[in-house]
Amino acid sequence: MATAITPTTLVVNTESADILDANGTVASDPAAGWAIAADGLGGDRLLLKFLADASGDTVTLLAGDRPPAQRQGLGNLAIVLAANDVRYICVEASRFLQSDGTILATCVDAGTSCKAFIIPKVV
Repeated sequence: MATAITPTTLVVNTESADILDANGTVASDPAAGWAIAADGLGGDRLLLKFLADASGDTVTLLAGDRPPAQRQGLGNLAIVLAANDVRYICVEASRFLQSDGTILATCVDAGTSCKAFIIPKVV
C-alpha cells in the first residue's frame, strides 16, 4: 500500500514554517511508493521534493488515469537521484492525476523521502 502524503500549503507573500530540507516521508514500501493528495488542485500547483539517501535512487511518477489525466498518454516520468541528492519537480495534474485524487510516485530504494507543497494561486 502506498504511503499517504498530505501536501503542505504555502501562502503567497508569507514565509513558510521552518521546514528542514531533510524533512519528508519515506515510503513504507518503495515499490508502492507515495500517494500524494492532489484532489481539488485544479492545475499545476503541486511541488514535489525527493531526497535520496547515500545510495541514490530512481523515483517514477506514474501516469494518471484518463479521466481525469487527459495527458496520461505522455507516460511515466523517471527522476534519477545521485547519492544524497535532492530534486524538485512541479507536477502537471493533467498528466499524473489518478481517479482517486492522488498523484502516485514509486522508488527503488527504501531511503528516499518525499515532501509535497501546494503552490497557492495568485488572485
